[in-house]
Amino acid sequence: MTTWDKLALGTDCPFDAPRPTSNEHWDLIAPLSVSSLYLQKNQTYRGHCILVLERHAIRPDQLSAEEWAAFCADLHVAERAVVQIVQPDHINIASLGNVMPHLHWHIVPRYRDDPRWGDPIWPTNLADMPDIRLSADEQAGLLAKLRAILG
Repeated sequence: MTTWDKLALGTDCPFDAPRPTSNEHWDLIAPLSVSSLYLQKNQTYRGHCILVLERHAIRPDQLSAEEWAAFCADLHVAERAVVQIVQPDHINIASLGNVMPHLHWHIVPRYRDDPRWGDPIWPTNLADMPDIRLSADEQAGLLAKLRAILG
């Protein structure tokens, strides 16, 4: 059984609740109705967040219609908050699950001067993806602004 297969079954899935509020990859912004919003530590795309479903599922067809509607409503709330705070030129929303098989959305603000404008943010080789970190004060400021909007 591969690592992906084990994660898909929920074995040692780092996205399963309870998740840490902060680690080397993210900081919790806020819990929403059926998911939680996290600010990525990699801020190559300022405001990049992930919205993680609270329970373990790997695809939308594993959710009830009510859960799917609630998850989409959470996405709408989260995306509007991110756009209001960072005012990007565009925004990408992606749910892939190829690396981490736990249902989550990437909310990726895009800027005309970003390193991959006009292309997807993920290069073919993930090791080639830029990793830009904000200062502790900048990260805290962005978190505070997003938390204030989400209440």
